Amino acid sequence: MAATRTLSKYWMLTNEFTQNPYPVLEHVREERPVCEIALPDGGRAWVVTRYDDAKAALADPRFSRDIHVHYQLMSRRSGRTLTPPPEEANHLANLEPPRHTPLRKAISFAFTPRRAEALRPRILEIADELLDRMAGRTRTDLIAGYADPLPVIVIAELMGVPADAWPDFLRWSQALRTFSPTDTSGVLDRNIQDLSAYMSSLIAAKEREPGEDLLSSLIHADAERRLTPTEILSTGFALMTGGNDTTASLVGGVIAALLTHPEERRRLLAEPGRWGAAMDELIRYVGPISNALQRVTTEPVEIGGVTIPADEVVIISVMSTNRDRGQFPDHPDELDLDRAKPAHLSFGFGIHYCSGAHLAKIITEIGARRLFERFPGVRLAVHPSELRYQQNVVVRPLEALPVTW
Repeated sequence: MAATRTLSKYWMLTNEFTQNPYPVLEHVREERPVCEIALPDGGRAWVVTRYDDAKAALADPRFSRDIHVHYQLMSRRSGRTLTPPPEEANHLANLEPPRHTPLRKAISFAFTPRRAEALRPRILEIADELLDRMAGRTRTDLIAGYADPLPVIVIAELMGVPADAWPDFLRWSQALRTFSPTDTSGVLDRNIQDLSAYMSSLIAAKEREPGEDLLSSLIHADAERRLTPTEILSTGFALMTGGNDTTASLVGGVIAALLTHPEERRRLLAEPGRWGAAMDELIRYVGPISNALQRVTTEPVEIGGVTIPADEVVIISVMSTNRDRGQFPDHPDELDLDRAKPAHLSFGFGIHYCSGAHLAKIITEIGARRLFERFPGVRLAVHPSELRYQQNVVVRPLEALPVTW
C-alpha cells in the first residue's frame, strides 16, 4: 500500500513526478482515483488513474477528443480566441465521428498487421545502418543516435519522404514534441510552417508522379477512401509527430528496461521466438505514454464515483492504469515476461485505438533485439538512477541513454 502523503495541487507537473511517477500514482489510485489537478494557466483538469475507469472513459463519447471542442474551452478560459492549426485539426486522432470514421477507414489499409510485418526487412536494414554508425565508439547516447531516428526514418520512408529530408524530419519531430497552443515564442509556429510547407510540396509532387508509398496511396485512392488535401496533410503531421514520439519513447524505454533486467534480456536472446510475445509486457512495464490525449467532457459524467462537470479537461493516466493492481494483481511494478494477459492501455482503447500500434511494436522489437544481438556486451554508462526523463504531457521519453560496450 502506498504511504500516506500530501500532494501539491500541481503534483502531476513537477519534475519529481516526471522522474519517478509510480509511488505517487499508487497513492492517487488508492486515495483519490478521480481527482482534480491545477494547471499553470489557473484552470484545472481531472485525472483518471484506475484501469477500469480509464477504459470506460476512453470508450465514452461524452469524453470528447475533438480538438475544436478543446480549443473552444481554452479560448473561454484564456479570454482570447485560439484556433487549432489545420495541420493538427484534420486527422483522426483529433476528431470524433462522423468525421473520424471516414478518416480511419481511409488509412487503416496502410497499418494492417500484414502490411506492418512486410516492413520487417527494411526496418532491420535501417536499424543496422544506425548501429553501424555507432560501432566504432566506446560510449554513445542511444536516444539521439538510435531510438529517436529509427521510427522517424521508418515512417518518413513509409510516406515516401526522400532520404535527404530525413534529418529535417527528425528535427521537426523533436521540436513538435513540445507543442503548446499557448506558446508565444514563435519557434513552434515556425517548425509547423516549415514542416507544412515541405509536406505540401511533397503531396503536390506525388499528385503528379505517384510512388509506392502511403502518401501516394492516399492521394490517388478510390472515391470512397479519398481524403481532402488538408486531411492528407494533417494525417502526415499525425504520423510524423504522434507516431514518432510514441515509438521513439517506446524504443528507448524498452532498451533501458532490458539493460536493467539482464536475466530477461539473456532469456530473449536465447529464445528469439519470444520477442513478439514479450512486447506487450515490456510496453506495459515501460509506460512510454504518460497520459492518453486529453479529453473534454461535453456534459456532466460520473466516473469512479465522481461527477465531472461539463466543459472540463480530463487526463487519463495510462502510466497509472498499466500498473493498477486491480488489472494486474501479481507484482504490477515488476517486469514479468510470463505475465498471462498484459492488456495495457498504451495504445488507447475504442475508436481512438492507435492505428499504427502493430507497426510501433515491430519497430521496437527489431530496434531492441538488433541492438543486443550485435552488441551483447552493451551496458549502461551511468547508474540507472541517473537516467532522466523529459517532462511531457503525453509521452515519457528519456533525455539520454548513455551506454558503453
